[in-house]
Amino acid sequence: MKIHNAIAERMKELAEERNKTVTEIGKAGGLRQSTVSEIMQGRSQHPKVNTIQQYCNGCGISLAEFFSSELFKIAELPEKKKK
Repeated sequence: MKIHNAIAERMKELAEERNKTVTEIGKAGGLRQSTVSEIMQGRSQHPKVNTIQQYCNGCGISLAEFFSSELFKIAELPEKKKK
């Protein structure tokens, strides 16, 4: 699983736990619907930490709690570009 897929899955997981949509959570944290859609559809493969923090704010959790999921233990790190 790629890291951006793990982020999207975690966002879905947190929304389901709260009986809300990912868009509702995103809006509560101050994100635009288009930003959330881009992440969920894989068009934004490298969301900024600030964006994830805003989603966390909408959930009422910390970044550490967001990334404490097992999803990130199995996620593949992007390969470094060779110079």
